Formats: sequence, structure tokens, C-alpha cells
Amino acid sequence: MFYQLQDRLCPITIEEYNPSILTLGIISLKELAECYTVFGFSQTTVMECQDITRKLHGIMGIYDEYHFGIITAIDTKYFIHLEDRIGIYIKENLFLIVIIKDQDNSIHMDLLESLKQINFTKISLERLIYGFLERLLLNNYTMLEELEDSISEFEDNIDDNKLSKDFYHEITSVRKRLLLLDNYYEQLVLIGEELKDNSIGIFNEERLRYFKLFNDRVLRLSNNVRKLDDYSIHVRDAYHAQMDYNLNSIMKLFTVITTIFLPLTLIVGWYGMNFTNMPELGWKMGYPFVIILSILVVIINILYFKRKKFL
Repeated sequence: MFYQLQDRLCPITIEEYNPSILTLGIISLKELAECYTVFGFSQTTVMECQDITRKLHGIMGIYDEYHFGIITAIDTKYFIHLEDRIGIYIKENLFLIVIIKDQDNSIHMDLLESLKQINFTKISLERLIYGFLERLLLNNYTMLEELEDSISEFEDNIDDNKLSKDFYHEITSVRKRLLLLDNYYEQLVLIGEELKDNSIGIFNEERLRYFKLFNDRVLRLSNNVRKLDDYSIHVRDAYHAQMDYNLNSIMKLFTVITTIFLPLTLIVGWYGMNFTNMPELGWKMGYPFVIILSILVVIINILYFKRKKFL
């Protein structure tokens, strides 16, 4: 579907396309293969769109009269890589979006939502592009706050010595999400910088502020992601430290117990030899004496270890 933007959104056919009028296009990959020559696009870009081997990283290229790029989107609600991909063509008075893959129709809906916020009496190519790119960052700050809260909760549990058995799985899941977001923002930074440079001169210099605004926003989000990644590493290290501390405490307790009962083992071994002339062997108070001696040894050892703050 193609739209001419003259005070309002006017649907047109490809035959009615007028290069002198600002036009927005939303087409499928199949439609691109049928009409790319009308706009003077290179067949190479069509092949790039058809390349199913490309995964997360998008691309941005500059041709003689137009910009071409591919954006790979993510589901920011569930933090998963849906492999949604779109191709974008930008030339004078034309912003063409090619839906390569849109599993949940979210890209199409985001574009329509961005159009609702545009004043068509003051529309421009730069504002149109910015409106769409801005939708790609919708709710991203809220999403990062939720990730930060999750990491902070892990840290609180570690401080309270409430270590979850699934901690490694959970913190790894968070770090994978952060890596996904970092790659996502990396491609958006690349697109923002290419558009801001205006190397082929199709944008109004006064309106390049839209792309600078977008680029600055993506950079802030990218920096926040990297800070959260550092924070997650700190929390993981704190978990290791707490685990080591707990293990050392257990080993310390076992060592103290072993040390306390070692003299008792000596006494038992000594009196278990049963030599004929062994002292106290025929003494009727010998058995109670050994019991009392053992208790005194235990008490003395406990008091000693408490004084040394081993217990």
C-alpha cells in the first residue's frame, strides 16, 4: 500500500506514484520484487532483503540516490528475538518500508500508530522517518527499569543470604536479554548516524535534528544496557563470594567440631587398650571419671573457640 501525504493520508496505486510528492509505502517482499525498478532501486538491495541467513544484526547502506537498510526487531515485552525484519528505502520524497517478516504484525501496527501522532499539514520526510524510528523505542526505558529491578532483587536476596537454586539460570537469562538489546541498539545507532550524516543530501539540513535526537536517545539506552550488564556481573560475583563464604563457614564449623572431638578420640583410644596394669582400669569410679573428663574437655574447647571468635 502506498500513501501520498498532502495535508492528509491519501492511498494511491503504484501507477499514481509522483516523485515530487511525499509518499509513504508499506509493501511486502513479493511486491518489492515486482516494483523496485520503478523507484530505481538496485537488485542487490532486493537480494539483501531476501537473505534469510542474516540474523540479529541489521545493515545500513548508501546508494547514489537513496538510503537502504534492514532492521531486525525484537519483542520488548517478552525479551525474545522474533526475527521480525523490515527493509527501509529512503530517497527524496519517499519512505518505503518492506515487511520482510512480521510474526505478530507489530511492525505494521507500530507504523500506523506513528502516523496518528503526525500533523500532516507540517509533515516532512525527516519527521515521517523519525516518527517510525521513535516507535521502535517505545517503552524501552520501562523495560530497562524492569530489568534493573530484577537484578536488584537478586542482589537483595544475596545480601539476605536467600540464595536461589535457579540463580545461575535467572541471571544468565537477564544477561542474554541485555546482549539482545545491546545488539538491537547497535543497529539503530548505525542507522541514526547514517541518516544524520546526510551524505547524499536528500534531507533538509534544518531537520537533521530529528535524526540527532533519535541517535542520542538510542545511545542513552545503549549506555544503560551496558551499565546493567556491568551491574549483573557485579551481582554474579557477589553470589560467588556469598557461596564461598557459606562454604568456608561450613568448613570452619566442621573443623571446630573435629578439633573439639579429637581429644575425646584420644581418650577413647587410650582407655580402649585394656592393659592389665592400666591405671583406673579396676577403679569403680573410672567410667564416671572418663565421662566427666570428656565433658570438661568439650566445654574447655568450646570456651576457647568462642574466646577466639571461631564460634
